[in-house]
Amino acid sequence: MTTKVLMSPCQNDCPAHTDIPKYIRLILEGKLYEAWKVNRLANVFPSICGRVCVHPCESACKRQHIKPREGEKLSCEPVAIRALKRFITDNLPLDYVERFLEETLPIKKINKSVAVIGSGPAGLTAANDLILSGCDVVVFEALPEPGGMLRVGIPSYRLPTEVLRTEIELLKKLGIEIRLNTALGRDIFLDNLRNDFDAVFIAIGAHIAKQLKIKGEDLTGVFPGIVFLRKLSLGETVDVCGKSVAIIGGGFTAADAARSALRLGANAFILYRRGKEEMPMDELEQTALIKENIPVYYLVAPLEIVSHDGKRVARLKCVKMELKKPEVGTSQKAHRPVPAPVEGSEFEIEADMVIPAVAQEPDISIFPRDLFNNIKGYKTGMEGVFAGGDFLVGATNVIEVIAQAHEASVEILRFLGQKPKLPGTHKKLKRTEQSPWYFDDPEKLHREKIYGGWLMSLKDGFREVDEGMSAELATYEASRCLQCDFFVDINKDTCHRCGRCVESCPQEALELAYQEAIPGKPGTWFSHGKWYTDEASEVLKNPELCTQCGTCLRACPHQNISFVSSV
Repeated sequence: MTTKVLMSPCQNDCPAHTDIPKYIRLILEGKLYEAWKVNRLANVFPSICGRVCVHPCESACKRQHIKPREGEKLSCEPVAIRALKRFITDNLPLDYVERFLEETLPIKKINKSVAVIGSGPAGLTAANDLILSGCDVVVFEALPEPGGMLRVGIPSYRLPTEVLRTEIELLKKLGIEIRLNTALGRDIFLDNLRNDFDAVFIAIGAHIAKQLKIKGEDLTGVFPGIVFLRKLSLGETVDVCGKSVAIIGGGFTAADAARSALRLGANAFILYRRGKEEMPMDELEQTALIKENIPVYYLVAPLEIVSHDGKRVARLKCVKMELKKPEVGTSQKAHRPVPAPVEGSEFEIEADMVIPAVAQEPDISIFPRDLFNNIKGYKTGMEGVFAGGDFLVGATNVIEVIAQAHEASVEILRFLGQKPKLPGTHKKLKRTEQSPWYFDDPEKLHREKIYGGWLMSLKDGFREVDEGMSAELATYEASRCLQCDFFVDINKDTCHRCGRCVESCPQEALELAYQEAIPGKPGTWFSHGKWYTDEASEVLKNPELCTQCGTCLRACPHQNISFVSSV
């Protein structure tokens, strides 16, 4: 059979193409170690993404598009894929690391060495791929602890430090060397690395905060969000207790800064220049702000940071905003509404501290200009030097960075004379008798029942707020998966086009197609301005509506319908 990759919508929309239906099946079979291995093949950090991934896979879940039969109470919310990923990693057998190392080591060496600059998700993902491919890998990290933005950009109430350390320890056991407190341009230099290694991968992350570009940003009490979070993560003291702290921005950094300040005793609030629907942070993070009583003022932008004495922050001068449609041809991301100030709406807010959290960018000042000339894919303008993650495309999310690092490692290995493959790109098709899921229990499994407990951790400092899922809830949620990696295949060569499958489909995903005919000819009919033959020419399937329920397969009197899956 022809080699081809078929992906479920969730796997396709996951930037790393994690085989989600497969690991959900393994959860139902109680094979959590095997489910973890499926995750780790595409995603080096399953326990981390089980907590902080932006989960684009859930937006693609077909369960949202199901049409319930008359009288049915069917849940049309997406499967909680991220929560199931975390359940796997929270409940692994105690010897999972030993089992994995026994299956993986020793690794056949290829006598090539790679220097990786940065130990964030991009750097460590590439290091993982390169070490498993036989390279010697050394990771250089400027900070005193590894993890990059995972370590210093995400508070421990969302991502416990021990979870990150566990993932990194496994990488070290695979043979990756990590050198800490080693900064490029201070302790190591690009030219030296090029001489000492066969290839170099730059993955330094976006650690520089963008400015608001308003008057007063140089006052004492103005603290960039990413700097604030980094200091807290590394155990440094930031005095916010009892202070009124204004956080500017609508993304995860803004939410993390506000929730962290609250835990330190501050009266924190957020100002965002757009509306709630335009916020970059996801719905769960917005819900967390509500649960923790953190005010968010929408359609408000700062104009000036004001001081009483010319030294310290005293208040914010702001203006109300309104949203307008972007002009045709503008580069507004995804055609987002453009915020514009409302004339005469200026007002002031008392604040002791201001935390701008609008955006971050990488520090490129330490690199030669030649590096940025003629960039192709992940290859820079310097021979043997590659780049990826936030350094290449600007600040993005963890799973996007992981996916890019996989691709970058492929380019590096090809440069080193190897023939690598991306995970999940070598599947073949096989026929199976039926999908593992049937459309037979319409009242079950509403997503709102699956969430784990929420700890009001303000009394517990930075203790993780989400307890995760119980085994019962995980099984409950996993059984909602429609197993969309099984595809309905209609054999057009033997199909009788009788229409039984079309009539039986509960989702109206099938229809009979008719060929256009000569107007007025016997055996034809007229519809919507065109003439068609009486006899159907084929059965068409709408893949967005099909839920692989198997109803058409059972309805076909000629056994011309089967399931096809990728293996």
